[in-house]
Amino acid sequence: MSEDETEDFTDPKQQRKRKKKHQLQEAREKEDMSAMLNDPHGRRVLWRIMEQSKLLAPDMFTGNSTTFYNLGKRDLGLWLYNEIMGSEPKAFLTMMNDQLQESNNG
Repeated sequence: MSEDETEDFTDPKQQRKRKKKHQLQEAREKEDMSAMLNDPHGRRVLWRIMEQSKLLAPDMFTGNSTTFYNLGKRDLGLWLYNEIMGSEPKAFLTMMNDQLQESNNG
């Protein structure tokens, strides 16, 4: 679509084009996540991000801006968890097992 054209959200042809583009993007994102989850290096990085988000930590409400900061971090962790579960649900258990083995070995 050129710059001088306006997007017609009611045009079936444009709707199909947007839908196709969105589907391709979703497929690419799932493939990217699968690649990370199937690589031990990728799993370790994702686990570290989830640890930093305090996703699995108990809630701690301080009643000030720290609470909002922590909730923002946790929201990112929840997003990442949902991305993992949407891509390869068993990979989360693999990540947990990898972490447990690293903890026991070192």
